[in-house]
Amino acid sequence: MTRAEQVRQWLEQAPLDGTGLADAGRGVHLSPRTLRRSLQEEGTSWRALLDAARHRRARRLLETTDLPLDRVAPLVGLSGATALVRAFTRWEGITPGAYRARGAGSG
Repeated sequence: MTRAEQVRQWLEQAPLDGTGLADAGRGVHLSPRTLRRSLQEEGTSWRALLDAARHRRARRLLETTDLPLDRVAPLVGLSGATALVRAFTRWEGITPGAYRARGAGSG
């Protein structure tokens, strides 16, 4: 299993609010410096993996809950509804509200 895969698995269970490279390193038993280097060698970064984890968790929460956006945002590690709308629109090309309205991504 690659280091990136280990971090992805760790991020599935980790709180995304305030989680950093040092936390991930502890989670996969590596120093932050070694983890950063390993990810770079694999062609990715902590920021890219964290962004992808936030995207996956946002989609899952929008698909499986009716929580308002200001409650979803901290669960995916974002500062508020505005940040969630901005990030989700970058990820999906549509707003979270539109994503929910079209059947949570079924279209």
